[in-house]
Amino acid sequence: MNVIDFHGPLDLKLYQLVNRDGGAALDAVMRFLSTRAFGIGFGVLLCAIVAARLRRAAARPLVAIAVAMLASDFVGSQLLRPVFGRMRPCYALPPGSFRWLSAAANAPSLPSLHASNMFALALVATLARPRLWPSAYLVAIAVSLSRVYVGVHWPTDVLAGAIWGTAAGALGWAIAGVLTHRFRTRGESA
Repeated sequence: MNVIDFHGPLDLKLYQLVNRDGGAALDAVMRFLSTRAFGIGFGVLLCAIVAARLRRAAARPLVAIAVAMLASDFVGSQLLRPVFGRMRPCYALPPGSFRWLSAAANAPSLPSLHASNMFALALVATLARPRLWPSAYLVAIAVSLSRVYVGVHWPTDVLAGAIWGTAAGALGWAIAGVLTHRFRTRGESA
Protein backbone atom coordinates (compact mmCIF):
# COMPACT_ATOMS: atom_id res chain seq x y z
CA MET A 1 0.00 0.00 0.00
CA ASN A 2 1.22 3.50 -0.78
CA VAL A 3 2.07 5.82 2.06
CA ILE A 4 -0.27 8.56 0.85
CA ASP A 5 -3.02 7.27 -1.41
CA PHE A 6 -5.78 9.43 0.03
CA HIS A 7 -6.78 13.02 0.38
CA GLY A 8 -8.22 14.56 3.50
CA PRO A 9 -11.28 16.80 3.74
CA LEU A 10 -9.15 19.96 3.96
CA ASP A 11 -7.16 18.96 0.87
CA LEU A 12 -10.38 18.28 -1.03
CA LYS A 13 -11.94 21.59 0.09
CA LEU A 14 -8.83 23.58 -0.93
CA TYR A 15 -8.68 21.69 -4.23
CA GLN A 16 -12.32 22.57 -4.97
CA LEU A 17 -11.68 26.20 -4.02
CA VAL A 18 -8.80 26.57 -6.49
CA ASN A 19 -10.01 24.17 -9.21
CA ARG A 20 -13.03 26.12 -10.39
CA ASP A 21 -14.02 28.13 -13.42
CA GLY A 22 -12.10 31.39 -13.41
CA GLY A 23 -12.97 32.29 -16.98
CA ALA A 24 -11.20 31.84 -20.28
CA ALA A 25 -8.45 34.38 -19.56
CA LEU A 26 -7.47 32.82 -16.23
CA ASP A 27 -7.69 29.35 -17.78
CA ALA A 28 -5.20 30.42 -20.46
CA VAL A 29 -2.80 32.00 -17.94
CA MET A 30 -2.89 28.96 -15.66
CA ARG A 31 -2.35 26.55 -18.57
CA PHE A 32 0.64 28.63 -19.68
CA LEU A 33 2.13 28.73 -16.16
CA SER A 34 1.83 24.92 -16.04
CA THR A 35 3.83 24.34 -19.24
CA ARG A 36 7.36 23.00 -19.21
CA ALA A 37 8.28 25.80 -21.63
CA PHE A 38 7.35 28.42 -19.04
CA GLY A 39 9.37 26.66 -16.33
CA ILE A 40 12.44 26.33 -18.51
CA GLY A 41 12.07 29.88 -19.80
CA PHE A 42 11.77 31.25 -16.26
CA GLY A 43 14.88 29.31 -15.22
CA VAL A 44 16.87 30.60 -18.19
CA LEU A 45 15.68 34.16 -17.50
CA LEU A 46 16.75 33.93 -13.84
CA CYS A 47 20.15 32.55 -14.87
CA ALA A 48 20.61 35.40 -17.34
CA ILE A 49 19.64 38.04 -14.76
CA VAL A 50 21.95 36.57 -12.13
CA ALA A 51 24.85 36.17 -14.58
CA ALA A 52 24.45 39.71 -15.95
CA ARG A 53 24.37 41.24 -12.48
CA LEU A 54 27.08 39.18 -10.84
CA ARG A 55 29.39 38.55 -13.81
CA ARG A 56 32.34 36.54 -12.44
CA ALA A 57 30.60 35.86 -9.15
CA ALA A 58 27.77 34.19 -11.08
CA ALA A 59 29.47 30.79 -10.93
CA ARG A 60 28.02 29.86 -7.55
CA PRO A 61 24.38 30.70 -8.38
CA LEU A 62 24.57 28.99 -11.77
CA VAL A 63 26.09 25.83 -10.27
CA ALA A 64 23.52 26.04 -7.45
CA ILE A 65 20.66 26.18 -9.95
CA ALA A 66 22.01 23.15 -11.82
CA VAL A 67 22.46 21.12 -8.62
CA ALA A 68 19.12 22.27 -7.16
CA MET A 69 17.19 21.42 -10.33
CA LEU A 70 18.85 18.01 -10.57
CA ALA A 71 18.06 17.27 -6.92
CA SER A 72 14.54 18.66 -7.12
CA ASP A 73 13.50 16.88 -10.28
CA PHE A 74 15.47 13.64 -10.10
CA VAL A 75 15.00 12.88 -6.40
CA GLY A 76 11.39 14.05 -6.58
CA SER A 77 10.50 11.82 -9.52
CA GLN A 78 12.72 8.81 -8.83
CA LEU A 79 12.58 8.59 -5.03
CA LEU A 80 9.82 10.65 -3.43
CA ARG A 81 6.98 9.99 -5.87
CA PRO A 82 7.43 6.21 -5.87
CA VAL A 83 7.58 6.20 -2.06
CA PHE A 84 4.42 8.25 -1.63
CA GLY A 85 2.60 6.93 -4.71
CA ARG A 86 -0.25 9.39 -4.36
CA MET A 87 -2.89 9.37 -7.09
CA ARG A 88 -3.55 12.63 -8.91
CA PRO A 89 -6.95 14.23 -8.31
CA CYS A 90 -7.89 13.91 -11.97
CA TYR A 91 -7.61 10.13 -11.54
CA ALA A 92 -8.85 9.88 -7.94
CA LEU A 93 -12.06 11.91 -8.18
CA PRO A 94 -15.18 10.88 -10.07
CA PRO A 95 -15.50 12.37 -13.58
CA GLY A 96 -17.41 15.62 -13.59
CA SER A 97 -16.47 16.52 -10.01
CA PHE A 98 -13.47 18.62 -11.04
CA ARG A 99 -12.06 20.70 -13.92
CA TRP A 100 -9.22 19.14 -15.87
CA LEU A 101 -7.51 21.70 -18.09
CA SER A 102 -4.14 20.10 -18.64
CA ALA A 103 -2.84 16.68 -19.50
CA ALA A 104 -1.51 14.86 -16.47
CA ALA A 105 1.20 12.28 -16.40
CA ASN A 106 0.14 8.85 -15.31
CA ALA A 107 2.57 9.18 -12.40
CA PRO A 108 2.12 9.82 -8.70
CA SER A 109 1.46 13.42 -7.73
CA LEU A 110 3.34 13.95 -4.45
CA PRO A 111 5.39 16.13 -4.54
CA SER A 112 4.55 18.51 -7.37
CA LEU A 113 7.76 18.81 -9.38
CA HIS A 114 6.60 22.07 -10.96
CA ALA A 115 6.33 23.51 -7.44
CA SER A 116 9.61 22.01 -6.25
CA ASN A 117 11.53 23.26 -9.29
CA MET A 118 10.10 26.77 -9.04
CA PHE A 119 10.76 27.03 -5.29
CA ALA A 120 14.31 25.73 -5.78
CA LEU A 121 14.86 28.43 -8.42
CA ALA A 122 13.26 31.07 -6.20
CA LEU A 123 15.51 30.27 -3.25
CA VAL A 124 18.72 30.26 -5.30
CA ALA A 125 17.72 33.51 -7.04
CA THR A 126 16.98 35.09 -3.66
CA LEU A 127 20.29 33.97 -2.18
CA ALA A 128 22.17 35.26 -5.23
CA ARG A 129 20.22 38.51 -5.65
CA PRO A 130 18.07 39.31 -2.60
CA ARG A 131 16.10 41.94 -4.53
CA LEU A 132 14.67 39.20 -6.75
CA TRP A 133 12.79 37.51 -3.90
CA PRO A 134 9.35 39.08 -4.44
CA SER A 135 9.16 38.28 -8.15
CA ALA A 136 10.85 34.88 -7.81
CA TYR A 137 8.46 33.73 -5.10
CA LEU A 138 5.43 35.28 -6.81
CA VAL A 139 6.17 33.17 -9.89
CA ALA A 140 6.80 30.06 -7.76
CA ILE A 141 3.46 30.52 -5.99
CA ALA A 142 1.61 31.23 -9.26
CA VAL A 143 3.03 28.12 -10.93
CA SER A 144 2.16 26.04 -7.86
CA LEU A 145 -1.43 27.30 -7.80
CA SER A 146 -1.71 26.68 -11.54
CA ARG A 147 -1.11 22.96 -10.95
CA VAL A 148 -4.15 22.77 -8.67
CA TYR A 149 -6.18 25.06 -10.90
CA VAL A 150 -5.65 22.89 -13.99
CA GLY A 151 -6.67 19.81 -12.00
CA VAL A 152 -3.49 17.73 -11.83
CA HIS A 153 -2.34 18.23 -8.21
CA TRP A 154 -3.77 18.34 -4.72
CA PRO A 155 -2.93 21.47 -2.67
CA THR A 156 -0.74 19.38 -0.36
CA ASP A 157 1.19 18.11 -3.41
CA VAL A 158 2.27 21.67 -4.20
CA LEU A 159 2.93 22.42 -0.52
CA ALA A 160 5.18 19.35 -0.34
CA GLY A 161 6.79 20.45 -3.62
CA ALA A 162 7.47 23.92 -2.20
CA ILE A 163 9.10 22.41 0.89
CA TRP A 164 11.14 19.89 -1.12
CA GLY A 165 12.15 22.57 -3.65
CA THR A 166 13.31 24.91 -0.88
CA ALA A 167 15.41 22.08 0.58
CA ALA A 168 16.81 21.26 -2.88
CA GLY A 169 17.63 24.94 -3.43
CA ALA A 170 19.46 25.11 -0.09
CA LEU A 171 21.33 21.90 -0.92
CA GLY A 172 22.26 23.28 -4.34
CA TRP A 173 23.49 26.54 -2.79
CA ALA A 174 25.61 24.69 -0.21
CA ILE A 175 27.15 22.27 -2.73
CA ALA A 176 27.81 25.10 -5.18
CA GLY A 177 29.58 27.04 -2.43
CA VAL A 178 31.94 24.13 -1.80
CA LEU A 179 32.53 23.44 -5.51
CA THR A 180 33.14 27.04 -6.52
CA HIS A 181 35.42 27.61 -3.51
CA ARG A 182 37.50 24.56 -4.43
CA PHE A 183 37.67 25.66 -8.06
CA ARG A 184 38.82 29.18 -7.09
CA THR A 185 41.34 27.82 -4.57
CA ARG A 186 42.76 25.36 -7.11
CA GLY A 187 43.00 28.13 -9.74
CA GLU A 188 44.91 30.43 -7.38
CA SER A 189 47.51 27.79 -6.47
CA ALA A 190 48.26 26.87 -10.09
